[in-house]
Amino acid sequence: MGTFDTALMEALLSIGVPPERARSVVDAFDRSADARYSLHAQVLATKRDLSELETRLVSEIGETRERIAAVDARLDRTPASLDARVEATGARIETMDARMEASSAALAARIAETKADLLKWTLGALSAQTALLLSAIELL
Repeated sequence: MGTFDTALMEALLSIGVPPERARSVVDAFDRSADARYSLHAQVLATKRDLSELETRLVSEIGETRERIAAVDARLDRTPASLDARVEATGARIETMDARMEASSAALAARIAETKADLLKWTLGALSAQTALLLSAIELL
């Protein structure tokens, strides 16, 4: 029995409450106080609870700041890397344009050669045909 329980028991006995009844009142009061305490313990925070919460929050805020700094650093690097990629792509496009122009010029030259060859062969065939016709006419 605690000090309060003893004082309550003595007070009840002094006003004429039988000892067994006084003891049951003190026990009921203890159970009621325990029930209230457990109810409040679930709802209320102690200084220790608040201290632990503060420690966790400070730690999480520090981690969040580190993550934000890492994202900021990545964002700072991103425009530079994008610029470099755009420049590299532009250089590749210029290279491809030059290669296409060279291919186009080579193709035009081959077409011109083929045209000249076709013209030579056509003129040669016409000349030969004309000669054959003239020879055939003279034989008649």
